[in-house]
Amino acid sequence: MGRILTYKRIDCTLAISLICFFILPAFLPLPHLTFFAPFLVIVYYKRSLLVSLWWSFFCGLLVDLLAASTPIGFYALTYCLTTALLYAQRRHFFADNLSTLPLLTFFFAILSTLFHLILMYVFEQPIKITPLWLMTDLILMPAGDAFYALVVFLLPSLLFGKAPRKGKDYFLQKS
Repeated sequence: MGRILTYKRIDCTLAISLICFFILPAFLPLPHLTFFAPFLVIVYYKRSLLVSLWWSFFCGLLVDLLAASTPIGFYALTYCLTTALLYAQRRHFFADNLSTLPLLTFFFAILSTLFHLILMYVFEQPIKITPLWLMTDLILMPAGDAFYALVVFLLPSLLFGKAPRKGKDYFLQKS
């Protein structure tokens, strides 16, 4: 198993995401982070599309319950649309590559931002796209989400997880 799949049970990653979702904003006034994106990317590799969509729905619904500026179901729909588009792309990334989780988290954040923008337009909310918005919301904030995935999910597994198997280790027979 690779680094992204070191979490054998997805409930551990869900617990980490929930703790970060509820605790980090109280101590660190960070810009909007997509706290459940790394969890959902791990779910993509562990479960089917249908189960991934359900997890996306529930994670989005939890964000909806605490978001005051959007209608209920807005983030749930955004996360489900992002999952539906991104789930098939997981086959292009190796599960045991160290860059997979941060990279797919980066793509998740970009796609969910774009779907958020499209849904705001559909619900006739005012949209103002500026070069500063493009830089922050489509590059810097997804990079922050990727850094969050690296620090919270990947580095602890590197420090405390089992050592990764090298290519030659797959061919050695146990005696």
